[in-house]
Amino acid sequence: MNKQIAILTLTSSLLFSCQQADMKSTEKVTSDLQTTKSVTPTVSPKYPLTEVDMKQLSFTATVKYMNLEGGFFGLVAKDGKHWLPMNLNKTFQQDGAVIKVRGHAVEGLMTIQQWGKPFSITHIELIKAGRNGTGKNLH
Repeated sequence: MNKQIAILTLTSSLLFSCQQADMKSTEKVTSDLQTTKSVTPTVSPKYPLTEVDMKQLSFTATVKYMNLEGGFFGLVAKDGKHWLPMNLNKTFQQDGAVIKVRGHAVEGLMTIQQWGKPFSITHIELIKAGRNGTGKNLH
């Protein structure tokens, strides 16, 4: 009987101390949330966005089909920067097309292409059509 009381007392004290530690971490998270700047994404991506990601960029680029890592479409901006679109609509997947895009760079995302900076498009406009199709019929 004494063993059962000792075990019950020990278990109760362990649970109580865990509950206090959990309450302290909840208070810290609540405090951190109150000091964090709220950011609302304009799109609903499949990957988490950081505050840096939310900086909107707008530029004109040429769509290029790259026959690497299974083939993909990349954007080459007028300033020469390479961008890897994460959500380029099939309508705009035209090698040589000139487009105007608005969106944001995606930080901390690794891709198998290892080409260009990942970019999430929020607005796109076709300026000049290119060649339709992918890999096999482009090159």
